[in-house]
Amino acid sequence: MYKNIHSFGLFIGSFFFLSSPSIGFSQSNNSLSFDGINDVVNIPGASSHIAASTTGMSLSCWVYATNPSPNYPNFDGIAGFRNESTCDFYLLHLTTTSLEARFRNSSGTAYTATATGFAINTWQHVVMTYDGTSLKVYINGVQKVSVPASGSISSTSEVMYLGKVPFSANDFQLGGKLDEVGLWNKALSASEVTCMYNYGHDNSSANLKLYYTFDQGVANGTNTGITSLIDSKGNINGFMNGFALSGTSSNFVPGVMQAGSFTASICKGDSIGFGASYYSKAGTYSVKIPGSGGCDSISKMVLTVDSVDNGVTAISAGATLQANATAAIYQWINCTTKQAVANGTQRTYTPITSGQFAVVVTANGCTDTSLCLNSTVGLTENQLPFVSVFPNPAKGKFTLSQGLDFDGGRLEIINAAGVRVASIPVSPQPETQVEINLPAGVYTLHFYRMDGKRGAYRLVVEP
Repeated sequence: MYKNIHSFGLFIGSFFFLSSPSIGFSQSNNSLSFDGINDVVNIPGASSHIAASTTGMSLSCWVYATNPSPNYPNFDGIAGFRNESTCDFYLLHLTTTSLEARFRNSSGTAYTATATGFAINTWQHVVMTYDGTSLKVYINGVQKVSVPASGSISSTSEVMYLGKVPFSANDFQLGGKLDEVGLWNKALSASEVTCMYNYGHDNSSANLKLYYTFDQGVANGTNTGITSLIDSKGNINGFMNGFALSGTSSNFVPGVMQAGSFTASICKGDSIGFGASYYSKAGTYSVKIPGSGGCDSISKMVLTVDSVDNGVTAISAGATLQANATAAIYQWINCTTKQAVANGTQRTYTPITSGQFAVVVTANGCTDTSLCLNSTVGLTENQLPFVSVFPNPAKGKFTLSQGLDFDGGRLEIINAAGVRVASIPVSPQPETQVEINLPAGVYTLHFYRMDGKRGAYRLVVEP
């Protein structure tokens, strides 16, 4: 069973079981945060995948820009190629609400398209395409601009940059986040762009040459051991430079949640169905659902697995057991009889007799049972036979007498269900009077002295 499920778009409050979907897996659902100063990913030789393409090229990404007023020399470079000579194909955050897309062919002729309708401080899906006759820009699945363009790129050795567009001595650095960056050796159609905006990348496409999901590390965690950005297509990994890789910026951070994606949480030991399979490990899983018109739905499940601390510690010289978990619901059980202990619902439990006991702990919607642990009550001979309790039966109060051999310690009162109902300090004196306010019944008194000796005594409390 699953605990919680939060759906967006395609999945509404449930999950799908399909006969033949394509399932993928990644470790997390992260994006990469850029500090706008020196964070950059370099992808060497990336232009080899679009050089001399006869079907054009496309660059796609999700971007979360934060610069409220980009201007020279503080434009925000999003991603792409730029040598200002024979190979430009990049996206630039030009003004608060506009983007610049530029294609420069191998002859040095540049074509620039300026697209308006961009927004900052929110995730935006951006795609630029070139098909041999026009350069187009799409924002959130909608075409914003198209300009005539021609020629091709022949260079096979240009570096593709993520989070930067180089320009003379003033590189344009991105302040914000990137996710799901793809480079294609074809011009995506309007319907393909809309489909990708709604349902994500089709990683199986032969025309998708480089694809960076940023699903690495731990969001907002310490990721200093990561130096490469993984290409999901297995072609060229990027080199990460300048990143702090710790904390909530300049690091892997939570990524964009697309339509058709959802989060789910299960308890350790449970599983959840997604596609044609069940999953029991935390991670991000995706499923491809073939759709009409070539628009396949790519949906993602971000799964977390919660566990319960089911540890138990023996205290009070092994006579009392205590669950490690706090702020939980407890039920102690007798491992021999397999029965629940009556009224054994506290964090600590002191059995009347020795045996093996376990606790069932429920926290955050999950339940787990501890290992059975020995309680040593009754295994040690009464080391204080001269200690007495009177009057017995008692009503309202009683006296603990140690005689001439006395010491300080602690007196614990255990009810018939094995639950400790009182813990009373005892001073080093011959007699200690104990005030009680207990229901009528039979109780066991455990006296633990500072010198290590202990004894157990029965007390009857009258109404």
